[in-house]
Amino acid sequence: MSYEIVYEILLVLLGYFCGSIPVAYLIGKIGHGIDIREHGSGNMGTANVLRTLGKKAGLTTLILDMLKGTIAVLCARFYLWFGEYSYFGTDGDSGFPLTLDEGFFLALVAFMTIIGHSLPVWLKFRGGKSAAVGAGAMLGISPIAWAVIMIIWFFLLKYTKLMSLSNLTVTLISIPFYWYFGGSGNGFFGNQSLWALIVSVVMVVFIYWRHRANIKRLLTGTERKMGQKVDIEEKKETVEAS
Repeated sequence: MSYEIVYEILLVLLGYFCGSIPVAYLIGKIGHGIDIREHGSGNMGTANVLRTLGKKAGLTTLILDMLKGTIAVLCARFYLWFGEYSYFGTDGDSGFPLTLDEGFFLALVAFMTIIGHSLPVWLKFRGGKSAAVGAGAMLGISPIAWAVIMIIWFFLLKYTKLMSLSNLTVTLISIPFYWYFGGSGNGFFGNQSLWALIVSVVMVVFIYWRHRANIKRLLTGTERKMGQKVDIEEKKETVEAS
């Protein structure tokens, strides 16, 4: 048995544990002495931190959550550049169309950061909705796609004032952007593959499932817009799947 598979499994686990770092929870506890899960929407994400603790805390949460995904994927990326990828036990020379190639490996590590953020072992598997960490993972997978997606996200947020809508929109369009910019002709960042596409679709479905309460509020017109503050003394709203 090749030892490379051990390194690859460790990198997959690294993805989970990077994603599981509860940034919003730590900012609330260390910086403000509150459990962010007990205020506002109860979600451990940028929007709830921004409404509850202000712009500085919200921006810090956004950046650090994105870095979780970026760092994990870049670790996997460096392994692919300088290591010897074993295709997770499949034969890379077999010609089988669904060989577990490099694109699959990067997508799997990215997915594990999302799982870690949403289901952190440290907080009894009660985490956030993973949009920011997913965006950070995209940076490590395809910087060009990330830049385009972030520009679209910024303008959507600016004009709609709905972070959930902006997040859900760019999450959905991330798949075709990944496919377009992740082609094998894109130098070091080429990682287009059918397996990676399959994993990416599963990631999008998972993120949408995590946002199911937001989707319900968007459809009923009750979703909070950016700038709507939450009293720090206000206890968590009674909302489904917050």
